[in-house]
Amino acid sequence: MESQVRQNYHRDSEVAINRMINMEMFASYTYTSMAFYFSRDDLGDHVTNLTKMDAVNNKMAEYLFDKHTLGGQS
Repeated sequence: MESQVRQNYHRDSEVAINRMINMEMFASYTYTSMAFYFSRDDLGDHVTNLTKMDAVNNKMAEYLFDKHTLGGQS
């Protein structure tokens, strides 16, 4: 689905940015799910690293989304 508001992007660029945001969010959700699974006592302490990776992917998705909606403005 295309955005209703145009930021002077080429259509392929807009699709690529949207796809990247979706992949970052998917990775974030995956790390959250894995952290929940590995938080069991019998599986060791992998939660810290997975939680960090979740935060990194979530932050990148938010950054891309903000840049996309602002049209690249700082």
